[in-house]
Parts: sequence; C-alpha cells; structure tokens
Amino acid sequence: MGDGAKAHRVYEDAVEYLCRNIDALRELIGPELWEPSFAVVRDGDPCAGEWRDAVRELHDAAEAAGIPGGIGLRTTMGAGGWPSGPPPRSVGWICPTGRCARVDLREGAEAQTPVCALASQPMRLVDG
Repeated sequence: MGDGAKAHRVYEDAVEYLCRNIDALRELIGPELWEPSFAVVRDGDPCAGEWRDAVRELHDAAEAAGIPGGIGLRTTMGAGGWPSGPPPRSVGWICPTGRCARVDLREGAEAQTPVCALASQPMRLVDG
C-alpha cells in the first residue's frame, strides 16, 4: 500500500467514525461548523482537496468540542505534503512510546500520573 493509499485509508477511517457517531458529533460540534463541512464530506469527491479539508475541519471541531483524538484523523496529510496540525490540546496522559491509543483523562489538578502497562513507564502528559 503506497503512502497515498495509507493517507486515504486514514480519512476513510475518520469518516467511518463520523458516520457511526453522527448524531452525537452534530450536537457537540454545533450547526455553524457542522453543516458546511458535513455537506462537503457527504456529497464531495473523496479525491478532492476540498473533501479532505472538510474532514480535517470536522476533526478539529471535534477536538475543540472536547473529544480526545477528534474523529480519529491521525494523519492530516493532504495532496502536496503535510500541512501543520492543530495546536495540541490538554487531554490527559498518553502512551509514552506512542504504540497504543490509550488516553487517560486527567481528573482534578493533582491526579497521579498513570503507568503504561506495556512499557512500565509513566505515561506522557499532553498539556497544550
């Protein structure tokens, strides 16, 4: 599978998550951000830059609404290279090795740092 196919698969996976959680996401994101982007994702050409931009907009809006990892768009690659990603958001602790998708949300200001079961290391605090 080439790089383009991998990037396309990431977008497909993100849209699958969008599809499975459409009602909850629509409510969290709000109509002003949801409506124009969702219309492009629903009706647009998945090979077009406009379609990928709309998926990224929904991903960013989901993160801004408090969903750790947005709609799962792990790679924000579009045609022509790697655009800069959104600024990191404080969501809690993540795997220190980056090998799993575990996220432990911080509960309170002085919560104890959890330990990664895989690497036996303290998890990394994401504090953007």
